[in-house]
This record gives sequence, structure tokens and C-alpha cells, in this order.
Amino acid sequence: MLASDLRQFLPPQCCVPDDISRCLQQGRHLFASHCESSLILAQAALDSACTLEHSALQAEALILLGQSQQVLQQTDVALASFQRALVLGKRLESCAIQSVACEGLALCYQNLRQNPKALQAWLNALELGLQSGEPVRYIQAYLGIGSLYFQHENYEQACYYQAQAVEWSQLQDDRDLQAKARLHLAATLIKMNDYSLAEQLLQQTENILLLPVRLSWQAEINHYLGLIQMARQDWPRAEHYFQAAHALNVTTASRWGQTQSLISLGQLSALKGDLQAAIVHLQDALQLAEQQADDHLRQQIHAELSALYEAQGDYVRATAHHIEFHQFYLQLLKQNTSDQLDALSSRRLKQAEIKLQLLRSELEVKQLMQQRSLEHERMQQLENAAFHDALTGAFNRHALDEQLPVLLQQARQDGSTLCLIMIDFDHFKQVNDGYSHQVGDEVLKTGIRLLLALTRETDLLARFGGEEFVLILPRKNAQLARRVAERMRQEIEQFDWAALAPGLAVTISLGCAQWHSGMGIDDLMAAADQALYQAKHAGRNQVCLAPVPPTGAAQ
Repeated sequence: MLASDLRQFLPPQCCVPDDISRCLQQGRHLFASHCESSLILAQAALDSACTLEHSALQAEALILLGQSQQVLQQTDVALASFQRALVLGKRLESCAIQSVACEGLALCYQNLRQNPKALQAWLNALELGLQSGEPVRYIQAYLGIGSLYFQHENYEQACYYQAQAVEWSQLQDDRDLQAKARLHLAATLIKMNDYSLAEQLLQQTENILLLPVRLSWQAEINHYLGLIQMARQDWPRAEHYFQAAHALNVTTASRWGQTQSLISLGQLSALKGDLQAAIVHLQDALQLAEQQADDHLRQQIHAELSALYEAQGDYVRATAHHIEFHQFYLQLLKQNTSDQLDALSSRRLKQAEIKLQLLRSELEVKQLMQQRSLEHERMQQLENAAFHDALTGAFNRHALDEQLPVLLQQARQDGSTLCLIMIDFDHFKQVNDGYSHQVGDEVLKTGIRLLLALTRETDLLARFGGEEFVLILPRKNAQLARRVAERMRQEIEQFDWAALAPGLAVTISLGCAQWHSGMGIDDLMAAADQALYQAKHAGRNQVCLAPVPPTGAAQ
């Protein structure tokens, strides 16, 4: 999105909190797909909030700004943004703001390979999340702690925390969070060679993925599926997934994702024996890794290239890449820390876990009660579906057969009136033949929607068959029923049917009959049907009334 397109969302110079909130809302909306735009909006919101000296909005803007800077690999400035947000969160005594700020700090420290600081920040985020009572905060913290173990190749511990995150996410009505947790766990399961379970998780993730917002996550899914197929030595499927991942990463401008997919394509080409293609892929990956200044990626790529050139007998290039690999190895060795938690961190984590287990038990009980309520609602929906026409939403023939005797008996007991109207869409076969059955279906759906708007809650409109419908009007006499029928006829005739299909015109014919003593259901239906026949015989688009019995006979 161009900066010029954002003007409508930027707060004006004489801003008010509502303008800033609208700006931040749009920034959060664009964050996943247009991070550069969210950064512009966050900065504008921050400037305006500072002008107003509105601390809460400043904190929100700083968090969005930091998140955008982090995704755009501006780690140092992101760190400063989150630190300012944390200070404001403490001043406001907001555990939620502090927790999110700590999450941002933890991710920044991870990017800078300052893992002890990252771990402390994740623990702070988890404890503050517990105080705020927001489950999303626990899930993010668990995923963050799991990612630290993943970086140190302690996959069993990573799997433990990621599995906790998945279980918590299943208790939330947040598809995005569920997908994120599953993606993290799938990556770890692949490292543990549990390909079947990883594949199931990835398939589940695809089913709940929010597209097109999360195209970058779809790229990750394809990449992981490619790794699984490569491990199974299914080269064609592996290449298909890697190419699909690379294309999506190019679309989303994810340099890290492009680098990963190119490394995997290089590894796959090497396994297939195409060393030259493997070198081309890895050289492209190295160029991207240099732009990102990612030492881990550069170390990995140099190691792969060294082995490939050595296999080709090009020992000069093999040696050059091995030297580069060794230099990055030494740098990372200095930065590397133990993947074992110190005693204080371990104790804090265990205390948080105990609280979370109790909370989850309470939440599971509440969810079980909600589930029972939903099941009851679902049963009612199924019961309603058994009595409604799937196409038009009107009652069906089954409902008519069930309810008409009840309504008739009620009229007998109360001594009240009851009328039945037969409704037929004129020349409906010509609509189907001339415009298609799809248009015919739309005519029925639209027509019944118009007719239902003219009925009372006590009336019953049912599909009798095909294009023929029956309307039951309790406590209305013949003259009132005729007026209802006439309004319905006019409503259908005057509707702009040409908007549905050029040249289309639709009318209905209606036959009304009033029940009287001595009449059975079949008699009432026959009287209305005879009146409908007269309306159609008179040229259609008509309302005809069956003869009303003499005064004294009517009930």
C-alpha cells in the first residue's frame, strides 16, 4: 500500500483520541500484509498521542511501531520502542501493556542472540500475562520459550512448551493464534523426525489459516511439507512444495522465507545429484542472507557450498567457503549460551505453570458447559431444518402437514377465523427454460423473502411443491386475506426483477379461501386451489377469492 493511500487513516494535525485509535486500528489491520504501512501509521499515531500527552495511546502506538520495526529487521529501534512502551505500561499500571512490551523485547533479544535476556523477558511476559488474565499472553510466552529451546536444538523441551501453547490455543476462539501455535509445534516435530504428526498438524493449520492475510504462513506450511517429503525421498513432491513456498515468499517479500526455501531447494538438488543447480540455489540464498546479516544462515550456507564445491573437485572455492563457515562458527560460539535454565528461571517458570494448569482446568469446565449449550442450540437448529425449505427458508410441506391441523383445531376451539392462500409463481417453467434454473432458484428465494416481510409471526408460509406455496392466516377473514394477497401480488409485480436478469419480469397468482364449519383440511385446500385456478384462468397476476359461506355458517 502506497503512503498516499494511507492519508485517509492518518490523524489530522488537530487530532482527537478517536482519530488516533482509528489510525492504530488500521495499522494493526495492515500489520500482517503491509508492515511498512503499519509502521507509517504507528509513527503518525505516536506523534499525535505525544502531542495530546495521552499515555495509553502512546503505549499502543509504541507497541505497534516496535512490532513493525522488528518485522522489518530494525531490531535496535524496535528494542527502544518496546522499552518506552514498558515504561508507560508501568506508569499506567497496565499488566496487559507491560506483557506485550515484554514479548516484543524478548523477540528483539532473540534476534540479537541475547538469549538469557530473551528468556527473562519471556518469563516477565508470562507472569504479567497471568496478572492480566489474557490467555493470548500465556500462549505467546509459551511459544517464545519454546523457540529459545528450539534455537539451542533442545527439541524435547521446545515440543513441551509448544504443545502447551497448542492446548491453550484450542480453548480460545482465535484461528490465527491456533494456526501460529500449530506451525511452531510442526517445525519442532519435523526436527524430531515425527513426520506423520507434523503433517497432520500442518493440514489442520491449512484448514484454519486466515488468507490472504497469512500468505507468509502458507509459505511456511509448504516449506515444512517439502521437508517432510524430502525426508521421505519423494523428490517431485518435495520440489513442488519448496517452489510453492519460494513463490509465496517472493509475493510477501519475505527475505528470510526466500532464503530458507532456496537453501532447501539447494539441498534437494544436491540429493538428486544436480550439484550445479544446488550451487545456484545456495548462492542466491547466500546473497539474501548477506542482506539480512544473519550469521546462522550464512554459516549454514557456507557449510553447504563448501561441501558441494569439494564434491565437484573445486578445492579452492571449497576452502574459501569453509573458512567463511569457520569464522561464523567462532562468532556464534562466543554468543552461544547454555540451553539449561538457571535455578531462578526454572523456579519462576514452574510457579507460572502451576497457576496456568489451574486456570486451564477452570476454563475447560466453562468450555464444557458452553459446548453443551452449543450442542443444545445445534439440536434446535437441526430440528428447525427439518421443518424448513432449504432453498427459500419458508416452512416445508412437513411443517404444513404438522401445523395446519393444529391451527385449524385452534380456530374451532376459539371460534376464530382462518384463511388459506395458495400462491403460484406465473410461467415459472419459462423462467427456468429462458434464464436458467439458477435464476429460477433466485426468483423463488427473492420472492419468498418479499412475501415473508408482509406476514405476521403467527402466519405460516410453506412451500407446497415446486413454485407453489401456501400461506395460513389465523384470525383473518376472507376480505382481510384478500387485502394481504393483493399487497403480495403488487410487491412481486413491482420488484425490479431486471436487476436479477435483464428482461426478467415475475408475477404471482393467488387463490384465497376462508375456513368454515364443516370443512376439513382437504376441503379448505381444494377451495383455495380452485380460487387459484380461477386467477390463472383469468390471465394470471390475479387474486381470486373462493365463495364465502352464508352468514351464520362461518366460524
